[in-house]
Amino acid sequence: MRGRTGEHSWVSSMATKEKRIVKVMRLRILKPAGEMSWSQLGKLLRDTRYRVFRLANLAVSEAYLNFHLWRTGRSQEFKADDMGKLSRRLRQMLADEGVAADELDRFSPTGAVPDAVSGPLFQYKIRAITNKNKWREVIRGTASLPTFRLDMAIPVRCDKARMRRLERMENGDVQVELTICRKPYPRVVLQTGDIGGGQEAILARLLDNTGNDLTGYRQRVFEIKQERQTSKWWLYITYDLPAPQTGKADPDVVVGVDVGYAVPLYVAINNGHARLGWRQFDALGRRIRKLQTQVLARRRSIQRGGRVNISHATARSGHGVKRKLLPTEILQRRIDKAYQTLNHQLSASVIDFARDHGAGVIQVEDLEGLKEELTGTYIGARWRYHQLHQFLKYKAEENGIEFRAVNPRFTSRRCSKCGHINVAFDRAYRDAHRENGKTARFICPQCGFEADADYNAARNLATLDIEALIEAQCARQGLTKDAL
Repeated sequence: MRGRTGEHSWVSSMATKEKRIVKVMRLRILKPAGEMSWSQLGKLLRDTRYRVFRLANLAVSEAYLNFHLWRTGRSQEFKADDMGKLSRRLRQMLADEGVAADELDRFSPTGAVPDAVSGPLFQYKIRAITNKNKWREVIRGTASLPTFRLDMAIPVRCDKARMRRLERMENGDVQVELTICRKPYPRVVLQTGDIGGGQEAILARLLDNTGNDLTGYRQRVFEIKQERQTSKWWLYITYDLPAPQTGKADPDVVVGVDVGYAVPLYVAINNGHARLGWRQFDALGRRIRKLQTQVLARRRSIQRGGRVNISHATARSGHGVKRKLLPTEILQRRIDKAYQTLNHQLSASVIDFARDHGAGVIQVEDLEGLKEELTGTYIGARWRYHQLHQFLKYKAEENGIEFRAVNPRFTSRRCSKCGHINVAFDRAYRDAHRENGKTARFICPQCGFEADADYNAARNLATLDIEALIEAQCARQGLTKDAL
């Protein structure tokens, strides 16, 4: 139920009929504006979050009950309860629990939260998990009953004309009024001084489109979420933008992306010999190697410090293992940021290559869940390969390029010239025939074609209908999956 740029599970449902791209950016809430103190703002946010948490779980449980009554014939139809009705019921529950009337009225005159919160809560979080198909999975035991945790995000709608959106003040601050309660709304200042150039450009487009017109970048929904490790509050801004024109992209021009053994990625195209390889990715690859080495060494050092006795001279200060291992959380955040930056750089290089050559399709080997397939590659099994996939996918869609994840079976052993599959060219062979630290070259025993192994694999991935071609070749050679 959470995520950052490109990572929300419910974002895709917001795409409008005019083919708009939906994305998410986040900005930290720096401080409250005006006379409100941080303690007052923090209490208001926590109280709102508690009501959202209660309302979300109430909506799910009521929907499940309605489904059960309909499924057992005790009800004529199945439909989710109205969120306004549930909000009023939760208000009464809170009153019965001893919440004062003036505190209840601070949020809504009739319900537990205002419509600007309950509406998007249902639209983007409840509706997707309370349909008939989802409940059938619960009944069959293939899925658990959906529940929400107390640290969930607070959704706030901001797309209508009278709703509050981001504003640039005369002093340069970016502020927004959070319609999480009744007036006066809490106004907050967002931290924008340290954002990167890309985010800064997006923010400028959002602020320039004061009317939220379809021709520009439109603000759709806010989510307010507290980071568990630091307790800082963040504003996630969901926005959409017009889909790019795809006239220049040729659907017959395909770019193939291979997770390389000698370089992080190898990129090839099906209508020529252009490629991205050692020259483009060597420096970035060395940074990846250095990062992985440093991460392992630092994590082992911290873990050793967390295991030693508190009286030991090398032990970290604190009263227990949790305190001693606290630096691992800080390290993890740094790792996440570093991996994200490198994946952005890798994916941006691929997209630029595809755009420069007018490609309409990018084909990437689908290694999701196949940790063994990544072992021994340059990136390695610990890399955030799923994140790299996601970055490639959303950047391709932004540029009007189709993204395809294809089965990697035999793509590294197929000859990109004649199609013959060299079964003997496995990982053991490649490791045994390394020369001067370089991986073995691919040599086709059928036609004699010779090329860099990573380049050969990328050329296969740049082939239209490669899966069908490999299936046909396997049938001709009598190969099965056991031959892998």
